[in-house]
Amino acid sequence: MSTTAADSEQQRQLYAEFKRLLGPVIGGAIEEIAAVADFDLSNEARRPFVDFVHWINARPKFIAQWRADPTSEKRDYLRFMTVTDGVQSAYAAACYHLGRLTQIESAVNAVLSRYDFTKELPPNSVAAIGRMRQLDFEYHSFVIACRRCLDYLAFGLSTYFQERQSSYKRFGEKTLVSAHPRSVATALKEVYDRHCQKFEFVMGDERGRSLRDRIGHNEFVQAATINVDANGYRFVGGGENLRLSDPTDNRPLSEILNGRAAGLHTCISDFLTTFRTVVTGLSEDSGNGT
Repeated sequence: MSTTAADSEQQRQLYAEFKRLLGPVIGGAIEEIAAVADFDLSNEARRPFVDFVHWINARPKFIAQWRADPTSEKRDYLRFMTVTDGVQSAYAAACYHLGRLTQIESAVNAVLSRYDFTKELPPNSVAAIGRMRQLDFEYHSFVIACRRCLDYLAFGLSTYFQERQSSYKRFGEKTLVSAHPRSVATALKEVYDRHCQKFEFVMGDERGRSLRDRIGHNEFVQAATINVDANGYRFVGGGENLRLSDPTDNRPLSEILNGRAAGLHTCISDFLTTFRTVVTGLSEDSGNGT
């Protein structure tokens, strides 16, 4: 989710405020560092996280209990807040890598559009050309960031149930099946089930079989290959099986991954909203920190 013009104006106002409060040297340095090294999600993308933090700052009962005790504050509160800071940062990383991938894909298309392959290759012949290692690198990073985002979410939310579960898959299929309070665990399990099919690319049914596991443990998966023939060029294969699993699907890689990122954001928002709603609705202390 890219930054809009309104978001950019808000950032300019923020840096102007830094300069007013900290002076032109420090404030200016902050602004220039951000220009070359920072990355911001749009206000729309940040909204589920911002809303959740506002709720946490209002100190629901379990947060008030944790923060009243130094041990619980360090052990439970800080770990629980992974659901906002860690998850948001991992999601921002996924969006950053997707943005870079989109730029590279667009640049390669611009190069290929200048060449007429129809006169170079005879009918029914195909050639694979070009290396796109930068595209591969950004693709790998996008996939791994998506998985990291889900695992951070599991790690943070499991704290509420006095668990320390850093696997999103085990969180959904084991922790939430037996965790207490049941009303919260059941509601979150329904969220997990609603979205689980979206994430087969990072969590396969068999160990080592998901795209993420292949990239992380087994092989260097290409983002795509460029095929040229008498009809022109196309991106094929790669981790998404472009134009192989469904020859009628002509979507570019960036569009497919945009769909994955949108599905991830919807899932995160569903978890945060559902958790907030169910915990707020609890009528009494369940004896488990709520």
